[in-house]
Amino acid sequence: MWIKSRSVFTWLIRIPSAHSSKRATQKKIVRDTTVYDLSSDYGWKGNQAYVFGFSASGALGLKHLVVPKDRFSLPIWGLYHPVRLSQLDNPIAVACGYGFTAYICKNGRRKYLVFGCGINSDGQLGQHLGLSGQLSTGQPIHVIPSPELIHLPLRQDEAEHVYPAHIACGRAHTIIGMRPHESDDQLPVHARPFLFTLGNNAFGQCGRQRVEQEVYGPKSAVITRVHLPPDINDLKQICCGQDHSLLLSTDGHVFSAGLGSDGQTGLGHLDLVDQFCRVRGSLQGVQVDSLASAGDTVLAVSTCGRLFGWGNNEYGQLWSTGEIIQLPEPTELPLDECVVPKEAGSQYSRVRIGRIKSIACAGSMCCLLNESGYVFVWGFGCLGLGPEVTFAPRPTLIPPGLFAPAMPDTEQRLVSIVSGLHHFVARNADGLLWAWGAPRGGLYCLGLGNQADKTVQRQTFPFPLHIPACVHLVACGVDHTVALAKSLS
Repeated sequence: MWIKSRSVFTWLIRIPSAHSSKRATQKKIVRDTTVYDLSSDYGWKGNQAYVFGFSASGALGLKHLVVPKDRFSLPIWGLYHPVRLSQLDNPIAVACGYGFTAYICKNGRRKYLVFGCGINSDGQLGQHLGLSGQLSTGQPIHVIPSPELIHLPLRQDEAEHVYPAHIACGRAHTIIGMRPHESDDQLPVHARPFLFTLGNNAFGQCGRQRVEQEVYGPKSAVITRVHLPPDINDLKQICCGQDHSLLLSTDGHVFSAGLGSDGQTGLGHLDLVDQFCRVRGSLQGVQVDSLASAGDTVLAVSTCGRLFGWGNNEYGQLWSTGEIIQLPEPTELPLDECVVPKEAGSQYSRVRIGRIKSIACAGSMCCLLNESGYVFVWGFGCLGLGPEVTFAPRPTLIPPGLFAPAMPDTEQRLVSIVSGLHHFVARNADGLLWAWGAPRGGLYCLGLGNQADKTVQRQTFPFPLHIPACVHLVACGVDHTVALAKSLS
């Protein structure tokens, strides 16, 4: 059903610092002083999603935050604290785009479903109309305020034999990786993984042929089946930047499609490409283990711990390449160049990068985590090195004490790092989280709760999040964050 709600989307762009009416002011005071119970909930099993961040886009999936209960109520701009999204049953994978979220849920032994919520103006979540409104620019916007099932166009003879294994979201597109069940005796011998792609394909980022003047939107949304290149036997990872997409095969090869104006496709040129092509350059003969890209820069780490990068280098993200702004093919980044600030303490003066455990690549800054649990950042932005440091030309160690009790070389050390366009979230072996950055729209998407100063627009050092569950997966959007967690019981 198409519901018109224009005022919600006016607020989506214009966020006033104060409301003029006394009634609105009183409601705001009540909202901001509410005490939330963060004790562990033992009433659920399996995975659950915890969401926080900017809510007016619908990306959090909490409809009551977007649609006021009555004409006297106000939409809630965002959540400073994580809230459990109880509508989803056992989400096992999640991806965040620009104001939208997509989930893979497993309900039963072989029952997999895909859900989406948030902005759907380009059909990135399928043919769901949801709420309709207009931005202050006059541009129409469509929002799905709570998770809706995305119906995948599977043939009747294959619906029981394949399942969604991977999911990734860009600025306005979604890619779902389908895989055959491994223990399926009835599966055809020639069955191979494939993709479903949704949303904007103006630059070929969906890996299908571009159509001039194609109209994008929920009414005309197309879910396209994309066959993988013959070189890909199976997928290990799908990674989406803003308007480009990357595939990583299980044998360590990288393929890309989409916008290449900053070299982010890594194909040796700055043109756009509307089919997935093999990325070579310095990756020739290298087995890649993981990819990271939230903007127009790409990082790749090999199985033997070597670091590679390509794409935008405007802020020194690819530090070894000098003043080259656009790097159109992969180059290796030397890991012997790092900085240990004196604030970290003399006991860490000999720390080096060594073997990489996890990588994250935001819009203008990058981060890596080594196997010992040390975090290094570089580039331009809110790096986590304090309010005085906004640029680091080389990987620089964040003082480990800021992540206590997740100290390096202990069982509680950090094991994962992810990024949005302007913020980072680190996770340790016990499922605890730390966040920092300067996300769009304020500190909503850092989930720091009432401890966050709501007048400050950036968190300049890692700060712990409080989630009453054990987090095992985090996804970051441009202004919201989702954590998948298991009950502490």
